[in-house]
This record gives sequence, C-alpha cells and structure tokens, in this order.
Amino acid sequence: MTTTIHDVLIIGAGPAGLAVAARLREPTPSAVFTDAEHNRYQWIKKHSGRMNLRPRGDAGKRSKCSFTNGRGVGKREAEATESESPHRLDIKVIDSSGPSWLHNWTSNFAALGISHLRSPMFFHPCPRDRDGLLAFAQETGRCGECVEIANCVGKFVSKHRRKKRTAKGEGIGTAKRGVTLEIDERDRKDYYTPSAEVFCDYCRNVVGRYGLDDLVEEGRVTSIDFGFFDDELDLYRGNGPRARLFKVTTQDGQLRFAKAVVLAIGPGGIPNMPRTLTAAEREGACHSTQLPKQMFLAPRVREKIRKRVATTVVVVGGGLTAAQIANQCIENGVSRVLMVMRSALKQLSDLAGSGGIEEIVNSQGPREHELTRLHIVKPFDIDLDWMGKFQNVQKAAFWSAGSDEERLEMLLEARNGGSIPPRYFKTLQTHVANGSLSIHIHTSIIDQAWDAQLQSWKIETDPPMLDSPASIDYIYYATGIRPDVECFPFLSPLREKFPIEVKGGLPCLTQDLAWAKDVPLFVAGRLAGLRIGPECGNLEGARAGAERISWAVEDVLEGWQSDQDKDAGEKYHRLCQRVGSVNMYDSLDGIESS
Repeated sequence: MTTTIHDVLIIGAGPAGLAVAARLREPTPSAVFTDAEHNRYQWIKKHSGRMNLRPRGDAGKRSKCSFTNGRGVGKREAEATESESPHRLDIKVIDSSGPSWLHNWTSNFAALGISHLRSPMFFHPCPRDRDGLLAFAQETGRCGECVEIANCVGKFVSKHRRKKRTAKGEGIGTAKRGVTLEIDERDRKDYYTPSAEVFCDYCRNVVGRYGLDDLVEEGRVTSIDFGFFDDELDLYRGNGPRARLFKVTTQDGQLRFAKAVVLAIGPGGIPNMPRTLTAAEREGACHSTQLPKQMFLAPRVREKIRKRVATTVVVVGGGLTAAQIANQCIENGVSRVLMVMRSALKQLSDLAGSGGIEEIVNSQGPREHELTRLHIVKPFDIDLDWMGKFQNVQKAAFWSAGSDEERLEMLLEARNGGSIPPRYFKTLQTHVANGSLSIHIHTSIIDQAWDAQLQSWKIETDPPMLDSPASIDYIYYATGIRPDVECFPFLSPLREKFPIEVKGGLPCLTQDLAWAKDVPLFVAGRLAGLRIGPECGNLEGARAGAERISWAVEDVLEGWQSDQDKDAGEKYHRLCQRVGSVNMYDSLDGIESS
C-alpha cells in the first residue's frame, strides 16, 4: 500500500492555522495584489467569456476566451485558477481539541462568556481582502452586532504636532506613555469589534470558500521527525533523487508524512502558575486554560449558589482574561470576587483623575496615588502606534534591530503584559460600585492552604488585604501563558537533529518563519514573535505569518513538481499577466529603443 505524502501538514486548527490554509489556497492574496489588480481580476472573471482580452506581455496579439462555465469564469481561466493555482495542494490539519476549525477558540469564548472580540474589523484570517470581515458584516446586515472600540479614533496627529513631540522626546518609539497616538477619522469604520457570532460565521464563510471543510482531524501529536524514511514508505519520486520528509506521529500511533509542516499552536507555551497544585488542591483551583475542559463554576460553588449561601472567589491576574473571569463569576451568582494582581491595573487615560480609578481600587494609602499616575491606553494587546498610519515606523525599527535580544526587548515593551480594554473596565467599575468586586493592586499571595474537608482556601497576601475573607471557595489563575518552544516533547527529535537558538522561549527562526534554511517546519502564531513582531499573537499576526509561510512553502514544493505541474504554473503566470500583477514593462523586452 502506498503511503500518502501530504504537501502541507498543519498542526493546530485555530485562527493561525486557518490563515495559513486559506492563504495556501488563495491565488490572488491582498498582500500581493493591489485593489486595482483585484478589481481587474474580478472583471476578467465576469466578462472573460463575452469579449477579447489582451495579455500585457503580448502587446501585438489578442486572445479570445471561451464561454463562461456558469460561475462567471471563462473555461480557460477556470482551468487556470482551479487546476494550476495553489488549490491543488494536499493539505491536512491535525488539532488536539476537536475535528473542526476554531474548536478550542470557540470553546474558550463559550467558557468565558465572551460576546465580542477585542480586535478591530481588519484583523481576520482571510487573505483575499483586508476589509473582508467588514464587507461580510455589511452584506449580511449584521453591522449592528459590531461595537465601536472607544478611545481609538479621534483628531489626527499632524506632521507638525509629531515633529514637536519628537523634539520633546515624546515621539513614536519612545518609552514615554503619556502620549496617545490617535487614529485618523477616515479609519473609524475599521475600529469596531465584531461579535463572536459574526466572526465565527465569517470564518465558516472562509472555510467554505476555500474548500477547507474536511481537512481537520482530531489528534494529539507526539513526535515530529525530519529525514529519510525509505523503509517506512514507498519512494514518492520513483527512481528520482531521495528527498527528506516529515514524519508526524499522533497519540493513536498513526503516521503521517508531509513535505512541509506548519506549527500553529497558538500561545505555544506553558501556563504561568505561582506554584504547582497538588491533586487535592485542583478541586479548588485551576488555570484559565483549563476552563474549556470543565464547568466554569466548581460543583460545590454551584451548589452553594443554588442554596443562596454566600460564596467568595479569588481571581489572580490583571489582564483581560482575569476581567472576563471576574465578570463571569459575578454574572453566574458568586457573591464576592477579589482580583489580586502583582502590578498596577493598566487602564484609560481619560479616567485618570476623574474619580474612576479611586472608585475601582480599594483605598490603601500610596497605592491609590500610584495608580492615578498610570494612563496607558490599551484597547488592544499591543499599543496603538503599532496599528495606526505610522505603524511602519515601529515595524521598520523592529525588523532592522541588530539582534534577537533587541527584538525581544521591543516585543515585550510593546505588549507590556496584560491589560484591560475600555469596555471591560467599565464593567468592572459597575461591579465595584455594586460591592460584588474588589481589586487589589501590587498584591501577591504568599501562602495558601486548602482544607479538603471544608472544601475552602485560606490565603495570606503581601500586603494584607483589608477585606480579606475568612475562607475562599475557589481560585482562578488568569496569569497567562509563558511561550517556550522547548517545553513541547513532540519537538524533541527535531531539536536533537537540528538545534535552534532560543531567546525568551521564542525560537530564532529564518525570515520565512522556518525552523532552519533546509528544514521546512514553519512556525505561526506567538512563537514566531522574533520575526513577526508584537502582533504575533493576534489575528493580524496570524495573517502576516501566513503570507510569509505561503511563499516559502511554494519554494519547498517547487522541487517536487513534475513537468506537467511546471507547465500548469506557466499557464497560471499568464493569467497573472492578464490581471496585471507582473511588471508592466516586461512587454517591452526585446524592443529596441529608437
């Protein structure tokens, strides 16, 4: 029996994996084709069967396309786009959480009761159109489900003002946090956030458009190896030269072979836990990553709520996930929630000095004044100057950095730990005003003891909390995930054969996001941070990574092409000539100047 060798094997069916799969099947990506070229391409598809078209590279000749095939595409163009384009790639996706796209992503949203995304409308996994999600919301009449992201769009920062700020040391790239980079009013339509339902429906639309429905299989990868496996499979290329392949083993013992592998496993690390929990303690505490695998509230907590007995829960962490857990606990009937964080709460500049900060934090002397001085705008997980009109200034500085250590420092500064967006901050204010929530900044848990009989905790903090309860029913650790490529056992065979330098848990990949020049294991998501930049962990970073990976995969597969495939590639190139994606001056080649 001949073993199937996939062109590309993607590990992870989250947004990053979907972005890569869609990009591999998109012949005219927005990153390659301009808006004018896209318009011309769509015009050709619509009219190709009814009129003559002249390829740019053949100025003196006309070619007549055949009749349309019923889908608005001429027969010749349909053959070019369906047969000779990247649609022919054999792609397989493995995901440990389930047999469908975004299974773990949707489970997390459901567990935390998240109604809307944090990202703007132009953050999505579709490679065809930057405004695809916005257009989808408009076409389906669901713009009302999208919520404006406050404190982003406003008066545009002119060049004159930028020069004055730079002269004062307040320009882009400085460490000063008192200056807010605002977004131009013309981009207001982009700075809405879609509902979870709109985004999921759009992703289903993307999956259907590119024929990705049946690619995902549930499985947990236990080993990835790269080399020659002649004894385990029939030689793919017959009597041709030997070629190295990836052998991917899953927990059920199945072997899969692929020419290229994409690692798209999201945060890519291990949960940050202040201490390791014992088996007994796990009955009363968990990390936020465990929530999709269990009931949000522990059975004993649910029972106490049902009997109308007072309940107390502690949430450790100061980022968005901590805020979501605190809000979900209160909405599910928990009497009292305490948020404990080692740092100060990062929140909005327009609330500083307005009473909002003083109300949300328990008055504990100087800490209240320390918090008042903080005015970091964090509607997103990265600063606005990485997203606005002048984002290329920041990105150019990042990409031109002299070392990975410098890039790591810039990445950490741009992300700046956990943060809470305006919408959730206002929700927390409401809960504080109602007495169901208290927030303790610059506070750490220095001791905790679990009473298995009483099913409750006793904790000691530094400094002591003035309103510390006698017992606590449950503790949630929303302390994030520390990226660490060395923590995955399934990468051990690869690390032994092809060692890679690691900085801050992130691998030092090639510019194509490959493990090494001759090892086509590509990395997407947060683990690609040293090459993508601070947006590596969000949807925009997923799409940017997919673009780099797709070009590199094309080079990898080029060596496996038959003569028939190479002829098909020439036909596809001629279609690109009609679209206008090649150099317009190529048609002058060979013409002597007078």
